Amino acid sequence: MTDHAEIISFIKETRRYSAIEGLDESVLNQLISRILIGEVKKVDGQKVQEVKIVYTFAGEIPEIAA
Repeated sequence: MTDHAEIISFIKETRRYSAIEGLDESVLNQLISRILIGEVKKVDGQKVQEVKIVYTFAGEIPEIAA
């Protein structure tokens, strides 16, 4: 579970990148700890695959339902 201090650290770190016009390998390596790719499954005839991004300073941020 991500705690408040980690989120604050993540926000401070990402502010350095708020004006970038593109992502490059260096930026991605600093912001993302790992990317987890699940197996492909069929759901209602559609292929779906879970992708989780684990951020360096904030861990995995849960998806927010709209």
